[in-house]
Amino acid sequence: MKTIQDYVETLHLHAGESKRMDCPSCGHRGTFSVTNNGTDLLWNCFHSACTSRGRKGLGLTRETAATVFNTKISIPNTPPHEFTKPPSWTRRLPPGAVDYFTTVHTTGRYPHLYHDVRQNRAVYAVYSRDGSLVDGVGRTLEGSRPKWYRYGNHSGGFIWGSSPVAIVVEDVPSAISVSDWVTGYALMGTSLRDGHVGELANFDHIIVALDRDATDKALVILRELSRVVSCGLLMLDRDLKSMGEQERESVVRNAIIRA
Repeated sequence: MKTIQDYVETLHLHAGESKRMDCPSCGHRGTFSVTNNGTDLLWNCFHSACTSRGRKGLGLTRETAATVFNTKISIPNTPPHEFTKPPSWTRRLPPGAVDYFTTVHTTGRYPHLYHDVRQNRAVYAVYSRDGSLVDGVGRTLEGSRPKWYRYGNHSGGFIWGSSPVAIVVEDVPSAISVSDWVTGYALMGTSLRDGHVGELANFDHIIVALDRDATDKALVILRELSRVVSCGLLMLDRDLKSMGEQERESVVRNAIIRA
């Protein structure tokens, strides 16, 4: 009996080539993607009800080496970004900050919470994997613009959790809210940067979780990340941080099962 892997191999994709088509497993139109990144053959169906995904190692040959080394995203080996905590940050949280942190399910899950007295913002301190303070992001408590404010210019993302599976979201509280079950990873913005890719390449599997109205952006991010790590897609009807505990756990666990 022919398997999905057998079918994917008959496509004979060259190194660096990708192909999008109807899924041979579930039959949905245009949801099946196959990529040959030079060292692995990756395939995935984006439809939420389909579990068709996989990877086959190809090894590196003389013929594919040039393509791999020319197309893989370069991750600069730079020292951690130096960042100093602003003097306006305080651990003494006013009721508004406490209410916000509680509403988005980050109280008790993340210890580095502050209040920016000067700007009146609920602040999440951002740390690197080695424990260095590299940035901060603050959410206004009084409706001022911008709603979210970056205090530094850290090139990577916000990471919280210890699972080898990561869920990629846009904002920090959503990343923290899923950290009981997976590692939460926040882009802290709307675009994928080289620093993000370098960090996410260290996970066994990642799940890109964006709102349904951001489908095009999610597919672009998925395509870029699939060159360096196993990926899946989770389209959300609303933010993870806005869901109740049971609903959010169910969404995350189902996404892990499909991974």
